[in-house]
This record gives sequence, C-alpha cells and structure tokens, in this order.
Amino acid sequence: MPLLDLTEKNLNKNIFKLSIPVAIENLLHMSVFIIDAVMVGRLGTDALAAVGLAGTLSFTITMIFSSLNIGSASIVARHVGAKEKDHAQVIGAQAVFLALAMGIIITPLFLIYANKMLIVMSAEPQVSDLGKRYLQIVGGFVVFRLIILACNGILRGAGDTKTPMKVTLIINCINILFNWLLIFGIGPFPGLGVAGAAWATSIAYTIGTVLLCTKLFTGRGVLHISIRQIIQVHFESVKRIIRISAPAAIDAFLTQMGFLFFIKIVTILGTVSLAAHQIAIRIESISFMPGFAIAVSTATLVGQSLGAKNVNLALLSMRRSCYLALSLMGFFALIFLIFPAQMAMIFKPEPSVLSLAVVCVMIAAIEQPALAIYMVYSGGLRGAGDTISPMIITIVGTLCFHVPISYLFGITLGWGLAGVWFGSALDWICRAIAIYILYRRGRWKRVKV
Repeated sequence: MPLLDLTEKNLNKNIFKLSIPVAIENLLHMSVFIIDAVMVGRLGTDALAAVGLAGTLSFTITMIFSSLNIGSASIVARHVGAKEKDHAQVIGAQAVFLALAMGIIITPLFLIYANKMLIVMSAEPQVSDLGKRYLQIVGGFVVFRLIILACNGILRGAGDTKTPMKVTLIINCINILFNWLLIFGIGPFPGLGVAGAAWATSIAYTIGTVLLCTKLFTGRGVLHISIRQIIQVHFESVKRIIRISAPAAIDAFLTQMGFLFFIKIVTILGTVSLAAHQIAIRIESISFMPGFAIAVSTATLVGQSLGAKNVNLALLSMRRSCYLALSLMGFFALIFLIFPAQMAMIFKPEPSVLSLAVVCVMIAAIEQPALAIYMVYSGGLRGAGDTISPMIITIVGTLCFHVPISYLFGITLGWGLAGVWFGSALDWICRAIAIYILYRRGRWKRVKV
C-alpha cells in the first residue's frame, strides 16, 4: 500500500481514504458484540445481562492494557511522515512485544478472579454464574486481542487502514458462524449457551491474530516486522513508547474505571436496568463508528503532517475532520430520536427492558455532537504525541462529572437508568468544551516524540 500524499489538495481524499475502512472495521468490531447480544438474548434476560456485563469487563480491562498502542501509533506516524521506514518498523516490533507481555500478565487475572469481578460489579447471583464462564474463556485468549490492537495501531499509524478492516470482516464472519454452532448446538456441535458465545469470540480473534501477524511478518504491507525484531528488545524504543503512552495509559485506566463504576451504578438498579443498558449501549455504539474512524484518520494525518514539518496541514486536518464528524454523528442523533423503539426491538427484549432502553437511546442523541468534537480533537492531539491534555480532561471528567453526576441523578434523586444516562451526556458536553480549549492553546504543536 503506497504512503499518503500529504498535501492540502489531497486532504479530503486522505481523510476518506483513512476513515472509511476504519468506520467499516469499527462497525464489524461492534457487530461482534451486538451479534453476541442478539443471539444470546434469545436465551433470556439473565443471559443477555451476563454476556453484557462480562463482555464489558473484558473490553474495559483490554482497553486499559492496550493503551500503549496510542504511543506506538503516534511514533510510527511521525517516522512514516519523515520517510524513516526502518525506525517505524522497530517501533512496531516493540509494540507487538509489549502487547504479548501484557497479555501474558493479565490472562491469569481473568482465569482466577472472573467470579469476584462480577460480584464486585454487584451482579445478581444468576447473572454472575452465567458471566463467570464467559469471562474466563474470553480472558484466556486476551493476548490475541491485545496483539490485534497493537498490529492495527501500527498499520494505521503507517496509513494502512484497509488491512485491519479486512481482517475484522473475517473475524466477524467466523464469530457469527461459531455463535450459531456453539450457542444453540447445531449438528455435531454442543449447545453451550453463554459459554458458546465466548468460545466463538475467542476462536475468531485467534484467527484474526494469525492473519494480521502474517501480513506484518511476510513484508506484504507498508511495514515489514520480523520475529527477530520482536524478540530482541530495543530498550530505547520501548522507553519512547512508554513515555508517550504513559499519560494515555492513565487516561485509559481512569476512563475505564469510571466506566466500570458507571456500570456498577447501573447494576445496582437491577437486572432489568442492566439488560436495557446493554441494549442501549450497543445501539449507541453504532454512532461511535464515524467519530472513532475520523479520530483515527486525524491522528494519522496529524502525526504524519508534523513528521513532515507541516503544522498548517495538521491544523487543517483537525478542523475539516471535526466538521465531517459533526455532520455524521448529528445524523445518528436524529435517527436515535425518531427510531429508538425499532432499533431496541431487534434484541427481542421483554417489555420492561424495551421501555427503559428506548429512553436511554433518546438521551444518547443529546451527546452525539459533543462526542464528535471530543473524539476528533483528542485523536488529533494524541496523533501529535500530546497525550497529557486528554489525560487531564479524563481525570477531571471522571472524578468530577461522569461518576458523581450519574450517581446523583440515577440513585440519589431516584431518576433510575435515565438519570444515569443523562449524567453521562452532561459529562461528554463538558469534555468537548475542554478539549477544544486545550487544542486552541496549541501545546500539541511543541510535543517531541
């Protein structure tokens, strides 16, 4: 895949060239969890709540430990923009090494503490029993998920967003097939229920890891990484990745911890609220696709533009990307307001679950413009290597807004699940304002990676 032609004339073309495959990839990633929920939902509310909660825990912990990818992608983008391909390959190899090491460290945590994690989240006994096995199975294969995220970050930093998209399509197809075979017990396959969904996801991500590593190790992509480069630890590169990623790791930790407390508040409200929340969050995740995709393309364009010493192009990349994200996510906000019930009914929920999910989806419409602004500008700042500014916003937002306000509205004032979601919407609006202010201050222009 050829490198990007970094000119203002080609900027719109580059934004779409990078973001469209990421949007499709993100849709496919979300589809893995949405399809799990749709298929498991046929087993009942307890099964849906169990997969939703266990899947959230798995995703949250994975995101915390994969935050090193932010630094590696930023550095790879800088080197590619500066035409330093060899340096980019060394950084990429060390990113894969770190993902492998993190996976080996955290796998035992899933296997040993799965039940305790669910109990801490206030899951009811029947939900905890079902979710434990799911979390253990998915957690046992978490190293493959971390390697996939590392490889995707490397390729995106180099400007290749098509390969992660294609691999994710394959992952999704494999997940659907094995969900059907293992959840319900088709033909010679046993009907494993919730555990079947976990095995399907694990098998799919294992195959995806093999495909991505084959692409990177055989030299058929933008970068060529050798196994030898991974085994021989390059301490200077590791230090660079950790230095840039440390604030992002703190950011990810606080974000995910805040999210876990958020889920705990929802769980306190009962299994019906938890099931409704899982449906609403999966519907809202569809709207994240354009925002996340454009944020990824912005990070790549800003990083490569700064590597090429073109600050004005980096500025223009963020501004145009934000306009695009606002228009797309504004469209989803309209859809959420008009068709919330129709979307929620796809999951075949019970009437009490459906009514709560509809309210949450409509509240989600409020936060779409703010999410667009926050995603794009935080992506641009991280692409520049400024991971401290988003970290500061996360600390303040998590500690002062997200969790306290959601608890105040949802529990203290008795507004229930709707209050929890309304508190979250206010938090994202405040974060969007803050990230724009920090972008305007311009610290990101002076960061050295």
